[in-house]
Amino acid sequence: MLKELFAKNKNIVINTDIDGFLCGMVLQKYYDCRVVGFSNSKDTVWLTPDIDDMDSPIYIDLYVARPKVFCIEQHIIAFDRDHHKTIKSYGTKFNPNLERGRTFVGDVEGDYYHKYPFGTIHYLITLMAREGINVELPDLNKCYSINDPLTNTCIATTSAGHIILRADDALFSTLSPYRENALDWWSWLNPEHKYPAIESLCQFTSSCKIAEAKEYKKIVGQFFKSLGCDGLDGAFKKVTDENGTILPKVLHYRDVICEIVRMDLTIPHEYVFHKGQYAITYARPGYDMDVLRANNLYSYAFIFGPHPRFPNFSFTSEMQ
Repeated sequence: MLKELFAKNKNIVINTDIDGFLCGMVLQKYYDCRVVGFSNSKDTVWLTPDIDDMDSPIYIDLYVARPKVFCIEQHIIAFDRDHHKTIKSYGTKFNPNLERGRTFVGDVEGDYYHKYPFGTIHYLITLMAREGINVELPDLNKCYSINDPLTNTCIATTSAGHIILRADDALFSTLSPYRENALDWWSWLNPEHKYPAIESLCQFTSSCKIAEAKEYKKIVGQFFKSLGCDGLDGAFKKVTDENGTILPKVLHYRDVICEIVRMDLTIPHEYVFHKGQYAITYARPGYDMDVLRANNLYSYAFIFGPHPRFPNFSFTSEMQ
């Protein structure tokens, strides 16, 4: 599937967080893909000036609702069984929840609380392994430090394993109260323990202590912040200045992560902004989700379960 997909189209748009950067590195190394843009999963897509049709690239770690747009990502995108069938019929959306029938509302095994809990990078590694491509990972236990440029003292330290497993909180989910669901998904990603890269990630999680889950997350978050990230998940709110030129801190972040993962990532330096309207609201079983049928809907995800204390449905419309 991936081999045919990227033989036809090597242009990809990646997310501005660690998951997006890791996916970009893997896709460039093994499929010779070309990063032509970024998305912050909210109101902005940055595309290189040569991309005339924003629907033409393959979007990584972002669900684009337009049926003709190809996406590889991992969010809960189907409201119910009927909606799940509709999305699958497009033939352009690759998503673990779509593969296993996980929807926002559904039966016990198919509902939100059994959703995929990891990053797009981990799903991507399995998709590649299914086609005989084994992603070569670095030594997951090797530690890396960031030093203060003025004092040359260490201000943050983490390991390659924690970097790769920070994508969408994969490690934290594995060590959390939802551990049973996480272990089920690890088994699905690595049937019969036959995929070496996933197996090594599983072994790394097994070496981590449940009681220290929050501390692991905090430490890798500090590492990302020391690299100039806006979020503890290794994300940037924006990747360019007002003129569309890539920010130096994004390039520095890229360089450090590339060194840790032992892969390269070529990033263009000039971009054009595409802006949409981002909003969050409530979604519950029985709601009439008119927004899912709106012609101006660009992207969305169900971000919490069906009985939330906070808004649990995020969406972007009017993207131009």
